[in-house]
Amino acid sequence: MGFIFRQTVLRAPSIVRWRAPSPSWFKLNTDGSSFGNPGLARTASIIRDSARHVHLAYHVALGTGTSVLAELTAVWQDLELALTHGLAPLVVEVDATAVITLLQSRVSGKWEVQHMIMRIVRLQQLLVADVQHVFKEANSAADHLAKEAASLKLTRVLHYNNITSVLRGILCLDRRRVPHLRRE
Repeated sequence: MGFIFRQTVLRAPSIVRWRAPSPSWFKLNTDGSSFGNPGLARTASIIRDSARHVHLAYHVALGTGTSVLAELTAVWQDLELALTHGLAPLVVEVDATAVITLLQSRVSGKWEVQHMIMRIVRLQQLLVADVQHVFKEANSAADHLAKEAASLKLTRVLHYNNITSVLRGILCLDRRRVPHLRRE
């Protein structure tokens, strides 16, 4: 009769945690989002130290763009801010695999993306910054901040005493090494 049956293999969820950087290093978690493709783009980032203390939290309204360009712009602006504030060496975690692929290959067919890649590579060398992939579950603080930023049309630098209680709770869970479950 032509029926094809595929067996579904259920995988156990894996445990994912936010991990602090090595001593004397900083960790930047960033998330960019675009509402529509292209659409209104927003980015959000949090920089913490090895003791899990927040040094910088902020979100940026970018205008119109694609999600990949929003993520790349977030990394570029984050590296610029880290350089300005002397937050180096730096581990940068991004949950967008397309960004990691572009930065590893250093090649794009679009000039604006290629230009952004070259800016990021230059800043990586200046800061001793390593850009890595992280699962979304371990990037929950930046993801939450990006969702908060979606309703705002402004750029804001946040200090610990003026971030929302929900974000404070997420940061507290990260600080206590509470795991997240990742379903594949």
